[in-house]
Amino acid sequence: MRKRYIVTILTALAIVAYMAVDDQHTTVEIVSQDLVDQEPDYIVHGLSADSFSEDGHLSQQINAVTATHYPADDITVLEKPALILYEAGNPKWGVRSESGRLLKQKDIHLTGDVIIVPLHESGGDFSLTTASLYIDLASQMADTDDKVSIESDSSELLATGMTIFLDKQLVTFKSQVRGRHDPKAQ
Repeated sequence: MRKRYIVTILTALAIVAYMAVDDQHTTVEIVSQDLVDQEPDYIVHGLSADSFSEDGHLSQQINAVTATHYPADDITVLEKPALILYEAGNPKWGVRSESGRLLKQKDIHLTGDVIIVPLHESGGDFSLTTASLYIDLASQMADTDDKVSIESDSSELLATGMTIFLDKQLVTFKSQVRGRHDPKAQ
């Protein structure tokens, strides 16, 4: 009788030990798969990508020193991105920054010395700078909560936060708007 109990207890201990060892292998496999999912699936040096509207006109160009795509979240990390936004095939706005994140090929979040300049004659001669900017590429709406500076030869406007509809050339400042204009500088 005692031998049966001892054999039963030893068998139960062996099963528990096997399950514990097998459990560790499963955990290692899951952790390894998580690490693989966080790895980029491609890295492009010297990126130059053009996008076209449904009617076949060039709608935007994105250039970057390096683009690293992460498939798990469909995010592309850009180093020194430069964008040109078009309207009816004509260049309208130039945007550049130190870094950016292209989110699901629809939106871009730019950070580090973001600069926007008009590229069309009717846009005027000015530059807009901010620390970070979110752009919805489809609607060409840009937004920031950071400090904004718009400068030209004769004026300067400072604000905190801004929403700009690039296709309509309409800007709304969020707070602390100040400006100066020097008519003699024109």
